[in-house]
Amino acid sequence: MDLSVPAVTLAALLLGTARATGFVLLAPPFNSRSIPVPVKAAFALALSLLLSTQIAAGLPQPTAGWLLVTAVTEVVIGAALGFVVQVLFTAVQMAGDLIDVTGGFSLQPAYDPLAMTQNATIGRLHYLLAITLLFTSGGHLLIVKGFATSYQGLPVGGDVPTDQIAAVLLTAFSMMFLAALQIAGPMVAVLLLADVALALLSRAAPALNIFAIGFPVKIMLTLTMLGLTFPLLPPALDTLLEHATRAMISLRSG
Repeated sequence: MDLSVPAVTLAALLLGTARATGFVLLAPPFNSRSIPVPVKAAFALALSLLLSTQIAAGLPQPTAGWLLVTAVTEVVIGAALGFVVQVLFTAVQMAGDLIDVTGGFSLQPAYDPLAMTQNATIGRLHYLLAITLLFTSGGHLLIVKGFATSYQGLPVGGDVPTDQIAAVLLTAFSMMFLAALQIAGPMVAVLLLADVALALLSRAAPALNIFAIGFPVKIMLTLTMLGLTFPLLPPALDTLLEHATRAMISLRSG
């Protein structure tokens, strides 16, 4: 029995895999080092298989040169979509980094075997907690849905909307800093007030060794406030994921 696959179907599978690969390499939670590279490749191939029918509907008869240029374009588009999600998702870790700086935890960074870098404790804790909330709340499905919907505004073979991507990235960066300040702002204010209180205490009682009690007090205060502010992370993460999905859908090729 002779089995033949149309060239358009193979081209749709190739180009879909190219965009999905660029997306998976940069978009959380799929970009984690804890996920093996073969698993990432299999996931990108699975996404392209699911979307191959939609992709093949608008493809012309492929040629070798057209496939090469379009494949590179698709990788760039997928990487841009993943980077937008990564920027907004980083707001949670940035909030933890702000707490690390004001709480004194950044003085002794810990080695992270997953990222293979040295990270502050609270920032990494926030990031891992955000990953956990992402899976438990079904946010990873929302990210995948946004990627699949991006083919409506950015069909295969279209131009890369560089001006729109630049505007979306600028908005994403501003939202990242704003969200980080909103999440960590109350704790940072409390820790700064604690520094002021310890400074006044050292002036009122010069014989008191403020350096001996300052760090334990700030650590206890940081951990206490951290437990009180953890319930704020799920709604903040939902809002960031919603903005990330809207950003992916809003891109339109000319």
